[in-house]
Amino acid sequence: MSFLSEPIPKMIFGFLVFVIGISFLYKGWNACVLGRFYYWSGFLPLTMISPWMTHLPPSKRSLIKKKEGMLAHIFIGPSFFLCAVLCLCAGSDLMGWPGTKTLNLVLNGGDSNKPTAVSFDENTGRYTFPILTKSGGKLYKQLFESKISEDKDIIGRKLDKMIPDQERNIDGAMVKNAGGK
Repeated sequence: MSFLSEPIPKMIFGFLVFVIGISFLYKGWNACVLGRFYYWSGFLPLTMISPWMTHLPPSKRSLIKKKEGMLAHIFIGPSFFLCAVLCLCAGSDLMGWPGTKTLNLVLNGGDSNKPTAVSFDENTGRYTFPILTKSGGKLYKQLFESKISEDKDIIGRKLDKMIPDQERNIDGAMVKNAGGK
Protein backbone atom coordinates (compact mmCIF):
# COMPACT_ATOMS: atom_id res chain seq x y z
CA MET A 1 0.00 0.00 0.00
CA SER A 2 1.40 3.36 -1.07
CA PHE A 3 1.60 6.55 0.95
CA LEU A 4 -0.30 8.46 -1.73
CA SER A 5 -3.14 5.92 -1.96
CA GLU A 6 -4.72 7.11 1.30
CA PRO A 7 -6.85 10.28 0.92
CA ILE A 8 -5.76 12.22 4.04
CA PRO A 9 -1.96 11.90 3.60
CA LYS A 10 -2.41 12.58 -0.10
CA MET A 11 -4.27 15.82 0.63
CA ILE A 12 -1.70 16.91 3.25
CA PHE A 13 1.18 16.17 0.89
CA GLY A 14 -0.67 18.02 -1.90
CA PHE A 15 -1.11 21.05 0.36
CA LEU A 16 2.62 21.06 1.20
CA VAL A 17 3.56 20.85 -2.49
CA PHE A 18 1.09 23.68 -3.21
CA VAL A 19 2.69 25.85 -0.49
CA ILE A 20 6.14 25.17 -1.97
CA GLY A 21 4.71 26.28 -5.33
CA ILE A 22 3.58 29.56 -3.77
CA SER A 23 7.08 29.96 -2.31
CA PHE A 24 8.56 29.42 -5.79
CA LEU A 25 6.21 32.12 -7.12
CA TYR A 26 7.55 34.57 -4.55
CA LYS A 27 11.15 33.54 -5.27
CA GLY A 28 10.49 33.89 -9.01
CA TRP A 29 9.16 37.41 -8.49
CA ASN A 30 12.23 38.32 -6.46
CA ALA A 31 14.57 36.87 -9.05
CA CYS A 32 12.89 38.00 -12.30
CA VAL A 33 11.67 41.44 -11.30
CA LEU A 34 13.89 42.50 -8.41
CA GLY A 35 17.00 40.64 -9.59
CA ARG A 36 17.96 38.90 -6.35
CA PHE A 37 17.94 35.39 -4.96
CA TYR A 38 19.33 33.63 -1.90
CA TYR A 39 21.83 30.77 -1.89
CA TRP A 40 23.68 28.72 0.70
CA SER A 41 27.43 29.32 0.60
CA GLY A 42 28.56 26.05 2.13
CA PHE A 43 29.67 22.89 0.32
CA LEU A 44 30.03 23.68 -3.42
CA PRO A 45 27.74 21.02 -4.97
CA LEU A 46 24.98 22.04 -2.59
CA THR A 47 25.68 25.71 -3.27
CA MET A 48 24.80 25.18 -6.93
CA ILE A 49 21.36 23.74 -6.17
CA SER A 50 20.72 25.72 -2.98
CA PRO A 51 18.62 28.51 -4.61
CA TRP A 52 15.90 25.90 -5.22
CA MET A 53 16.18 24.52 -1.68
CA THR A 54 16.22 27.70 0.45
CA HIS A 55 12.68 28.87 1.09
CA LEU A 56 13.07 30.70 4.39
CA PRO A 57 14.75 34.09 4.91
CA PRO A 58 18.30 34.02 6.30
CA SER A 59 19.05 34.71 9.93
CA LYS A 60 21.83 37.01 11.18
CA ARG A 61 24.59 34.38 11.49
CA SER A 62 23.69 32.18 8.54
CA LEU A 63 25.55 30.82 5.53
CA ILE A 64 22.64 31.94 3.34
CA LYS A 65 23.69 34.91 1.24
CA LYS A 66 21.95 37.22 -1.22
CA LYS A 67 23.06 37.41 -4.86
CA GLU A 68 21.99 40.12 -7.28
CA GLY A 69 22.62 40.40 -10.99
CA MET A 70 21.59 39.44 -14.49
CA LEU A 71 21.87 35.74 -13.65
CA ALA A 72 18.78 36.18 -11.49
CA HIS A 73 16.79 37.95 -14.21
CA ILE A 74 17.70 35.62 -17.07
CA PHE A 75 18.12 32.12 -15.65
CA ILE A 76 17.14 31.72 -12.00
CA GLY A 77 13.83 33.63 -12.10
CA PRO A 78 12.28 31.78 -15.07
CA SER A 79 13.37 28.45 -13.60
CA PHE A 80 11.66 29.41 -10.31
CA PHE A 81 8.46 30.23 -12.23
CA LEU A 82 8.62 26.87 -14.03
CA CYS A 83 9.05 25.08 -10.71
CA ALA A 84 6.16 27.12 -9.30
CA VAL A 85 3.80 26.10 -12.10
CA LEU A 86 4.71 22.42 -11.75
CA CYS A 87 4.40 22.46 -7.93
CA LEU A 88 1.09 24.35 -8.01
CA CYS A 89 -0.37 21.92 -10.56
CA ALA A 90 0.90 18.82 -8.75
CA GLY A 91 -0.35 20.09 -5.40
CA SER A 92 -3.73 20.93 -6.89
CA ASP A 93 -4.03 17.49 -8.46
CA LEU A 94 -3.11 15.77 -5.20
CA MET A 95 -5.73 17.82 -3.32
CA GLY A 96 -8.39 16.92 -5.88
CA TRP A 97 -8.45 20.23 -7.77
CA PRO A 98 -7.99 20.36 -11.56
CA GLY A 99 -4.35 21.58 -11.62
CA THR A 100 -2.90 19.85 -14.69
CA LYS A 101 -6.24 20.05 -16.48
CA THR A 102 -6.21 23.85 -16.05
CA LEU A 103 -2.57 24.03 -17.17
CA ASN A 104 -3.44 22.09 -20.34
CA LEU A 105 -6.38 24.40 -20.96
CA VAL A 106 -4.08 27.43 -20.68
CA LEU A 107 -1.35 25.90 -22.86
CA ASN A 108 -3.89 24.89 -25.53
CA GLY A 109 -5.39 28.37 -25.71
CA GLY A 110 -8.69 27.49 -24.07
CA ASP A 111 -9.52 24.65 -26.49
CA SER A 112 -10.20 21.47 -24.51
CA ASN A 113 -10.40 19.39 -27.71
CA LYS A 114 -6.67 19.71 -28.38
CA PRO A 115 -4.37 16.94 -27.12
CA THR A 116 -2.82 17.22 -23.67
CA ALA A 117 0.47 19.07 -23.35
CA VAL A 118 1.32 18.01 -19.78
CA SER A 119 0.12 15.00 -17.83
CA PHE A 120 0.63 14.17 -14.14
CA ASP A 121 0.41 10.72 -12.61
CA GLU A 122 -0.97 11.05 -9.07
CA ASN A 123 0.16 7.56 -8.03
CA THR A 124 3.84 7.97 -8.89
CA GLY A 125 4.07 11.78 -8.79
CA ARG A 126 5.67 11.98 -12.24
CA TYR A 127 5.08 14.45 -15.01
CA THR A 128 5.11 13.53 -18.68
CA PHE A 129 5.23 16.04 -21.50
CA PRO A 130 3.58 14.63 -24.65
CA ILE A 131 3.90 18.03 -26.33
CA LEU A 132 7.69 17.67 -26.39
CA THR A 133 7.60 14.31 -28.14
CA LYS A 134 5.18 15.65 -30.76
CA SER A 135 6.99 18.90 -31.53
CA GLY A 136 10.57 17.97 -30.66
CA GLY A 137 11.59 17.15 -34.23
CA LYS A 138 10.21 20.40 -35.65
CA LEU A 139 11.86 22.45 -32.92
CA TYR A 140 15.20 20.72 -33.54
CA LYS A 141 14.97 21.48 -37.27
CA GLN A 142 14.12 25.14 -36.65
CA LEU A 143 16.95 25.66 -34.17
CA PHE A 144 19.79 23.54 -35.53
CA GLU A 145 19.15 22.69 -39.17
CA SER A 146 17.92 25.95 -40.65
CA LYS A 147 20.25 28.32 -42.44
CA ILE A 148 20.22 32.08 -42.04
CA SER A 149 19.65 33.73 -45.38
CA GLU A 150 21.25 37.03 -46.30
CA ASP A 151 18.78 37.67 -49.11
CA LYS A 152 15.55 37.23 -47.10
CA ASP A 153 14.34 38.38 -43.71
CA ILE A 154 12.75 36.21 -41.01
CA ILE A 155 9.32 36.27 -42.66
CA GLY A 156 10.76 35.45 -46.09
CA ARG A 157 10.59 38.84 -47.81
CA LYS A 158 13.41 39.68 -50.19
CA LEU A 159 15.93 42.16 -48.86
CA ASP A 160 17.43 44.67 -51.29
CA LYS A 161 20.70 45.41 -49.54
CA MET A 162 21.79 45.64 -45.96
CA ILE A 163 23.97 48.71 -46.55
CA PRO A 164 22.54 51.32 -48.91
CA ASP A 165 24.63 52.65 -51.82
CA GLN A 166 24.88 56.17 -50.48
CA GLU A 167 27.81 58.33 -49.53
CA ARG A 168 28.24 61.80 -48.14
CA ASN A 169 29.53 64.61 -50.35
CA ILE A 170 31.75 67.48 -49.25
CA ASP A 171 28.74 69.35 -47.79
CA GLY A 172 27.65 66.29 -45.71
CA ALA A 173 24.53 65.59 -47.77
CA MET A 174 23.67 61.99 -48.72
CA VAL A 175 24.14 61.19 -52.42
CA LYS A 176 23.74 58.01 -54.43
CA ASN A 177 26.96 56.20 -55.21
CA ALA A 178 27.78 56.15 -58.90
CA GLY A 179 29.07 52.60 -58.58
CA GLY A 180 32.69 53.49 -59.34
CA LYS A 181 31.93 55.20 -62.67
